Amino acid sequence: MSARNHLPIVVVGAGSAGVVVASRLAADPKVSVLLLESKSELGGSSLRNYMVGMTGMQDDYEWERDFGCAGWTWKSAQKTFNAMPDILHDVQVSEAGQVDTALVAAAIASGFPKIERLAGDTRSSRGVGFCSLTMRNGARHSVVETYLASQSNQTNLAVRVNEVVEFVVMESTRAVGVRLLSGEYIEARGVVVSAGAIDTPALLRRSAIDRPGIGIGLQDHPSIAITLALRQLQHSSIRIGANVRTNSRNGNSDIHVLSLNETDESGSYGALIAGVMRVYSRGEVKYDATTGMGVPVFNSLSDERDVVAMRDAVRLTYNIAKTHAVRNIADSLLSDAKGTSAQWIGDASDTEIDEWALQQVGAYSHAAGSCAMGNSRDEMAVVNERAEVIGYQDLWLCDASILPTLPRANTHLPVVMVANRVSEMLCEVLSL
Repeated sequence: MSARNHLPIVVVGAGSAGVVVASRLAADPKVSVLLLESKSELGGSSLRNYMVGMTGMQDDYEWERDFGCAGWTWKSAQKTFNAMPDILHDVQVSEAGQVDTALVAAAIASGFPKIERLAGDTRSSRGVGFCSLTMRNGARHSVVETYLASQSNQTNLAVRVNEVVEFVVMESTRAVGVRLLSGEYIEARGVVVSAGAIDTPALLRRSAIDRPGIGIGLQDHPSIAITLALRQLQHSSIRIGANVRTNSRNGNSDIHVLSLNETDESGSYGALIAGVMRVYSRGEVKYDATTGMGVPVFNSLSDERDVVAMRDAVRLTYNIAKTHAVRNIADSLLSDAKGTSAQWIGDASDTEIDEWALQQVGAYSHAAGSCAMGNSRDEMAVVNERAEVIGYQDLWLCDASILPTLPRANTHLPVVMVANRVSEMLCEVLSL
C-alpha cells in the first residue's frame, strides 16, 4: 500500500450529494474521509427544499444511449433507487393542505386519473396524486439523518464546517489536496467536489482545471405561479403536497402543476405552480475572476420548445384554477406580485402569454448540468461515466452539476441516486 493511501479522501461540500459520498466511503474502515462544508450546517438543499421526493420518468436516465455514458441506464438507476435507504412519507388526505386537496379534486374533475404514489410512477405520462416527502414522524428527514447519522461513531470520518476551499491543489494533472481560504493546506489521496451546480464549476476554474465544458449547459426547470388569495388562512407543515403530471402539445410528461399551500408567512396566499420539466434551454455559470465566484445565467425559456410547453402549462394551470374546487378556497386569482387579476389569461393570445411568461418566469432551484457527464471523446463533457474529471487523476465530481440533462422530477432523489452510484464506483477504485 502506498503512502498516499493513508491520506484522506477530501469531499468538498456537505449537501445532498456530498453527505452521501462521504458516508458511503467511510463505511469502508480502510478509507479515511474528510468532509468539508463552507456553511455551518450539513445537508444542503435537503435542509431547505420542500421535501418532494420524485423519481421522474424511465427515459430520463438513459444516459448511455443519449450521451455515451457507459453503464448509466434506467435499469441501473432503478436498481439504485430501489436500494436507497431514503425515508419517504406519502402525504395523506388528513394532513394535506387546502391547496393540495383542491388541486387533486380539480384535476380529477378535469379528467385526470388519480395515481397512488405518483412520485414513484415512472411510466404514467398523465395523472394526479399526493406527493411523497422526505419526512419521518411529521418532521423533515434530510440526508444527514438518512446517511451521516449511521456513521457518527466512525473514526475514519471527520467533518469540518465553516471551511471554504479556495482551490484544489494539483501536481500536474493529479489532485493532491485542497487549499482552504484560511491558508491551510490539506493533503489528500483524492478529492471529490460536491459543491453544487453553481459553486462546483467556479471551484474548478479557481483550481485552473481546463475543460471547455466547465460552466456550460446550465439548466433549471422554469416555473410560473398563479397566486390564490385564500378565503381562510393556511398554516401547514406541508408546503407542497400534490402534483399533476401531463403532456404539452409536443412533449411527454413534461408539464407539472404543483400546489403551494403558503407563499408567505401570513398564510393568506397559496399558489398553483406551472412547471416545464423537459428543458431544452441552456445557460451557463460565468466565472467572475475578481471574486472567484460563479454567476449563474439560466436563459430560461430561450428555446422555443420550452416557450410552447410553458404556454401549455400556463393555460392548463389557469383552467385548473378556475374550477369549483379551487375557487371554493380562493377569493381571487392573481398573475403577478402587484396583485393583477389572472382573469386575462383566459382570453389571452399566445403572444401575450409568452411575453408575460418571460417576465414572470422563475426557477425551481433545480440547477444542474454545468459540468456534464459524457463520453471521454466529447470535448464538452467534464466528467466521464465514473465521475472522473476527464484528463485528470484522483479528482471526481458528484452533485447536480454532472447531470447531462434534468430528469422530469424534483432533483433531490435523482442527485442522491447519482451520489450512491458514484460512491459505489469510488469504493471499487479505492479498494484496489
